[in-house]
Amino acid sequence: MDVSVERRATGPIAPRVMIITMFAPERAVWIKPLELTVNVTVPGLSPLFPVIACNTREIICCMTTGESEINAAASTMAMFLSPKFDFKLTYFLVAGIAGVNPYYGTLGTAMFARFAVQVGLQYELDARQMPANWTTGYWGYGTSGPGLRPTEFYGTEIFEVSTPLLARVMDLTKNLTLNDSSQAIAYRSKFDYAPANLPPTVTQCDVATSDVYYAGTLLSEGFGNFTKLLSNGTANYCSTAQEDNATLESLVRADKAGLADYSRIIILRTGSDFDRAPPPSANLTAYEAFEAEQGGFAPAIANLFIAGWPVVKEIAYDWDAWKDGTPTQSTKAPSFYGDVFGTLNT
Repeated sequence: MDVSVERRATGPIAPRVMIITMFAPERAVWIKPLELTVNVTVPGLSPLFPVIACNTREIICCMTTGESEINAAASTMAMFLSPKFDFKLTYFLVAGIAGVNPYYGTLGTAMFARFAVQVGLQYELDARQMPANWTTGYWGYGTSGPGLRPTEFYGTEIFEVSTPLLARVMDLTKNLTLNDSSQAIAYRSKFDYAPANLPPTVTQCDVATSDVYYAGTLLSEGFGNFTKLLSNGTANYCSTAQEDNATLESLVRADKAGLADYSRIIILRTGSDFDRAPPPSANLTAYEAFEAEQGGFAPAIANLFIAGWPVVKEIAYDWDAWKDGTPTQSTKAPSFYGDVFGTLNT
């Protein structure tokens, strides 16, 4: 039974935590357990998800962007600009499922990111027509081929979040037991290496953003290499998503406008499917692996709450320890804090 109500109080809501989800199953995992029954209609949100849901104390809220970069950018910017909210002290938890790199995680793994890399922001040549000595049809702007760091930037290619905040989050979640499924256990056994064939855990590694829902060893390896290039070898590509760079760009702009604090964002992705096929011994083609029932979706959805709730709870209900923020992030090279332009440093 739906017991949600439209908010009638006046004055802006100042949530301690805003959970940012991308589609209905990610949203649903929070709404009922946290009793987010107070709905706030915000003009400019996704037509599919036009309300932000809060608890009655209005200290924890959840919004849903809609899937893909455009939806994420439009919805989060509408949220930041809404006079119905005051986000100056709010922490943001991006909580969504993702593809997972089997060299860094497995089905159900909870991955907290330091870096988000927009891997699709490159030149692309159909791989069937690429030079014989190329390993991918993607290469960086301003360069002549794969393996070279871009010389031209749009500004959204790479974001780094607060490492002091990330360290606190990892400490809160390091001993969690995550959800799993018999189907996921069976599928991951097709891999002959760890951590792909091990039970899911909480880990820290980085997220790739692309509107293209890609799969396959060659694409995944190419995007992993591009992640290394953009971060000067620092980032470790482990999860694939469609929204995070867009959300982070909105937050950078909201921070510059004095509407929110970029140092208070956390990115959580949980592995719902592998980004490539198991080894050849599994006798699965890349397409067969992509279409396979891997068994990771249900654990990934459940683990958003399992890994995210300790963080949300700690911030929301131990507010005195969190309201003043975390230590200031260093912005000196090789830091990529904020966007690649260093917008937050100017």
